[in-house]
Order: sequence, then C-alpha cells, then structure tokens
Amino acid sequence: MDLGAKLTKNAREFPEKTAIIFKDRKFSYAELNDRATRFGNGIRSLGLVPRDRVAVILRNRSEYLEIIYGLAKAGVTVVPVNWRFAPEEMRYVIDHSEASAVVVADEFFDKLAPVMKDLHRVGTDRIIYLDATASTAMHSYEAFLADASSAEIGIENRPKDPFYFGYTSGTTGFPKGAINPHGDWDTRMMGLFGLFRLDENDIQLLAMPLFHSNAIATSSGSHYAGQTSVIMERFDPEEALRLMDRHKTTYSSMVPTMFNRFMNLPLEVFENYDFSSMQCFIQSSAPIPFPTKQWVIGTFKNAALHEFYGGTEVGVVTYLAPEEQLERPGSIGRALPVVEINLVDEEGREVPQGEVGQLISRPLGGVDLARAAEYYKDEDSTKKYFQGGWFYSGDMARVDEDGFYYLVDRKFDMIISGGENIYPAEIETVLYRNDKILEAAVIGVPDDHWGEAVKAVLVLKEGKAATADEIIRYCREHLAGYKIPRSVDFVDELPKTDTGKILKKIIKAPYWKDREVKI
Repeated sequence: MDLGAKLTKNAREFPEKTAIIFKDRKFSYAELNDRATRFGNGIRSLGLVPRDRVAVILRNRSEYLEIIYGLAKAGVTVVPVNWRFAPEEMRYVIDHSEASAVVVADEFFDKLAPVMKDLHRVGTDRIIYLDATASTAMHSYEAFLADASSAEIGIENRPKDPFYFGYTSGTTGFPKGAINPHGDWDTRMMGLFGLFRLDENDIQLLAMPLFHSNAIATSSGSHYAGQTSVIMERFDPEEALRLMDRHKTTYSSMVPTMFNRFMNLPLEVFENYDFSSMQCFIQSSAPIPFPTKQWVIGTFKNAALHEFYGGTEVGVVTYLAPEEQLERPGSIGRALPVVEINLVDEEGREVPQGEVGQLISRPLGGVDLARAAEYYKDEDSTKKYFQGGWFYSGDMARVDEDGFYYLVDRKFDMIISGGENIYPAEIETVLYRNDKILEAAVIGVPDDHWGEAVKAVLVLKEGKAATADEIIRYCREHLAGYKIPRSVDFVDELPKTDTGKILKKIIKAPYWKDREVKI
C-alpha cells in the first residue's frame, strides 16, 4: 500500500488520533488526510499530472507534511529545496528538476523573487504562497485548500514511481538530484520499525529539516504507522528538551551536531525538564565522535541509541544496535540483511579484510529498498556513482573479522602529505577525546615541501581555552608523527549542512585561493 492510500486508511480507522503537533496546534488523522487530499486536488486543478514535480521552500511545519502527502496522493513528485540556498541555487534546483509549481513561505520569497523570471516552467499562477497575502496571480495556501475538492483522488503509486527528488548538499558544486522511488512501504516500515523497536503508540520528535531525506523518511514512516509527530520548526536543544517533557515524545532521529549542542548546554538546564519518556535515538547522516556517543548514552539513560549509515541515494546500509555502541568504538555497524557491501580499490577490486577501500553497496538479491538508481539529468554523475547495480559512496572504510564496518574518511577529504595517505577522520577522533574541543575539522593546506600539510580547525567548548602548541602536544601523544597537525586555527563555528556535515570545501578555500592547483 502506498503512502497516500495508507493515510486514507489511517484516517478511517482512527480519525480522532493526533497525527501532528506543531507549536500550539494539533491535527487529527482525519484533519491531516483532509488537508492533504485538498492539496493534492488543488495541484491537479493547476493542470499537473502524475510524475510532474512541485518544489517546496519551507521550514518544518505542519503544512510541509500536508504537501508531501497530498502530492503522493496525486502521484506528483515532491522536490524539497534547502531554504538556506542562495537565489541562484534555488533557481537551479527548481529548473533542473523541471518543477511545474512552487510552494514558498513569505520569509523566503525575497530569495525566490529575483529568479522567478528565469524559471522555465513556473509562472506566478503556479506559485502557492504561505503566511502573507499573495498577489492576485498567486495562490494563498489556505484559500487554495478551501477551494479544492476533499474527494479522495484514488491514484496508486507503483514501487518504482518517484516519491521525491533528494538534492544532495552540493558541497562540490551544484547539488545532484537523486530520484527516490516510493518502494514497498510495508516491507520497509516493518524492517526499520523492527530494528528501532517502535510501534504505532510511539511519539516522534521531528528535529531534522524536512528538505532532507532523513526527515522525509522518518516523518512519512511515522504517519504510515499511525504515530504522532511533534514538529520542531528549527532545532534548538533546550526547546527539544521542553517538547520531550511536554508531549512525552519517545523517539527522535538526530545528527551529531544536535547532540553536540545538547552537550554544550549548562548542566542545570537538564534539571528543568523530564525527558525520561525518550526510549530511542536514531543517529545518522554523519559519524558521531565516540566521546559524544558516551555522553548521550550517559545522559539520556532511558533512550537506546541506534546508529545507521546510509544516504539519500541508498537508504539504510549498515546498522549498529544499542548494545553494540560502546563495545565497537568507531563502528557504523554491520550490513543490513538485505544489503550487500564491498570495499574496493581504485580499480574496483575487493580489498582484503582490515584494509581501507571505498564502500560500495547494493540491495541483496534484487530486494526493492526504494533506493535511487540515478541522478536526474546527470549522466556523468550517474555513471560515476551507480555502476553495475552498485552505489559507489566515496566513503573509505575497513571491516573487521566480525563484519563490523568502520568509516575512515571521505575519499575526497584524504590528505596526501609526502606521499603518505592521511585520513582526517582518524585525527578528528583523537581531537574529540580532548575535553576542551567541541568540534574539529582536519584539512590539508598547501605545503611547498610536502604537497599538503595537516591543519586542525577547532571550535572550543564554551568557557574553555587552549593554544595551538597545547593541541599539537596532545596529538603527539596519540598519533604517528606524519599525522600530527602542523598548525591549528580556532574559530567560533564551522560551516555545516543542516544535517551536521562539516563543509570542508568552504573551510579549505581560503588556504588554497592563491594556488593554481587546488587539491
């Protein structure tokens, strides 16, 4: 059963159950289904047909989920747009995806307005506007719903039909659009909810931004299962604690940056809230430093920590269970039973156990896991990353004798200094053990003798002080000589994506700006 049909079924079976809590408003399953259906019918009234696309530029809010589910009911593909994008990046995603309509909030209209005239498929009569009075040519969101039919649409999506286009963060140029199909929802939900030990009575705290695949997967899965979702407009650690306390949420999917922000709160803040209802944290999207993991487990004592590795293109690939978290420092877990993994060298040959290779994965035995199979209108990237049924992740990893995988680094972040391959993640792991360091990024900077030299760029914890010499001495105690940072810079914050991935390209740029060759 597809997502739209399941929402209809849920609304019939338990119409009064709360589906969404956003700020001071609650929406029952009957209300959510009605509003989603009206949105889907409204989109059809604009002339859109199944497999057309609609771009969405919103923060997290109840309307975002109405839109996702309404488009699923209409067979139309959602294109979530990162609201942090610059106007030109927004234009690129809207045009590249060939979106035929745009939903935008008032706060982001100033970004859209300068590029509207350059959009090839979207006129003002196909812009749906939230939070302010739209021009006569545009559609006000609430009026758009009020004018639309509440009759069920009845379109059924097939497993391979596109659900959403997941545009990657674009750390190396314009983002790539991974086509994510609907897939087999029943199989997927049974598998994931079995892993995370969740059921229809759980209450999700939705903290991740809905333009990201993680949030789309967890929120859609929550409502497929008939759960309640408490939506955070934007992540704030103390607000998250308040919502846990007020709504007795039981699980949440978060990324290391969010856990770091919890860690940076004064201890007395935690005494103001009861978060004992939390039974499950799902950690993903970026590796979590082991000291941070230890802190999370020690602070949220009732919440089992589940960790998985995957991505927009492949879904969940590996899984590390709560009981394995402290026993396997640095591991991202073992391959899911329905996933096959290999580690390969530059020529695509499998590397021996214990050696570092690029992690590639594919569904085992043709299992349909709703994975992307291509990048939209990007033949070169599709050929590079999707080869012979395998997805080439660009992540370097090793595997131990028990089948547990360990990420070493991104292939493209590797530093080559004096002919030695240096993986920044290994150095960052050591830095995170220092109780003065909140965040760390290790990069290669130009060196006329060695080609590249290792540099650490650090954010210190609030109230802590350190010098470059102190940090270098600390590293000398734990690392081989060629891995020790030759220099250290301290900054107030590191540039990141909204999923917590540190943008090393941006950090490196100033150091390489005067070089003809930029490694």
